[in-house]
Amino acid sequence: MMKNDPRGQGKRKGLHPGSRMGGQSRVFLRAGIMLVAATVLSVVSFSITQADDPPPQTMVVGYQNGTITAINEKTLDIDGRTYGVTPDVVMLDDHGRALDSGRLVVSAEVKFHVKKEQNNIIEKMIVTLPR
Repeated sequence: MMKNDPRGQGKRKGLHPGSRMGGQSRVFLRAGIMLVAATVLSVVSFSITQADDPPPQTMVVGYQNGTITAINEKTLDIDGRTYGVTPDVVMLDDHGRALDSGRLVVSAEVKFHVKKEQNNIIEKMIVTLPR
């Protein structure tokens, strides 16, 4: 019989190294797992709702609202009034992504900002395309 066998000593004493945890350790482990799961779910949920929300109000302070009534080569008619569009106009969709001017359509809702020195030239615009 081998007296120095560590596996045999553990069995004789009724110990199973690594296979048993104290009650408190299990509670902390479960709480940690739940905390990680809740954090992951809240981050995923937050990112989904942010993508669906319109631009924040602070982003559109000073913007005018309207509907595109005509599209011309270098101008847009919004609610019947003609506005020039600068070549470097910043145009975003309602999710804050860059929008190509080729996607503009009559009846699209817009929020737009005109230049201070020329109130008939649009420099920034947020477009909500019809769905």
